[in-house]
Amino acid sequence: MSRAYRISVKESLSRHVQVDDGVSSNLELLPILQKERMRELLAHELEQRGFKRDGATASRSEGDGITTTVDLDTGTVDVVAEGHAELALEAERTAVVDLDRAGADEAKLKATAQRQLEAEAQAKTDELRRAVTGKLEGKLKDLKGELDGAVNRVTANALKQRAAELGTVEEVHEDASGGLTIKVRV
Repeated sequence: MSRAYRISVKESLSRHVQVDDGVSSNLELLPILQKERMRELLAHELEQRGFKRDGATASRSEGDGITTTVDLDTGTVDVVAEGHAELALEAERTAVVDLDRAGADEAKLKATAQRQLEAEAQAKTDELRRAVTGKLEGKLKDLKGELDGAVNRVTANALKQRAAELGTVEEVHEDASGGLTIKVRV
């Protein structure tokens, strides 16, 4: 006759989780001036908006783990959001087993507890990923409008410089809707 024993297994999982999400797009800059001059106009406009220039890129931390980087040569905009979490999970399993099979049953309980911990860790990681993606989506709307405004300013400045190269600028009129009229005497 075999004896029954109650065994308990307690497993824990500690893990640092980092998730990233990002999007890449291009600025629609018209080639009004030479590429170098357009790059400098774009760099200046972005610096006015809080970007820090580092060679051929300009970047700005948006807060909440979001960073925007603009490649000044290609006009590529990369927006990356990241999130971090420290996971400390525990699982406990208890079972009544026969003495003859105690080792095998204990191993099964440990494996079950580990699977539960991995599933919980994956669920927490997915939850963090959804939160990071939500932050990114919320920021993109505001950022798109701001970058469109920067491109419009760069285009207007480039047109003014180009007009000055063509002749004497007699009049410049900018209306509230973004229209630009430049009167040039050639």
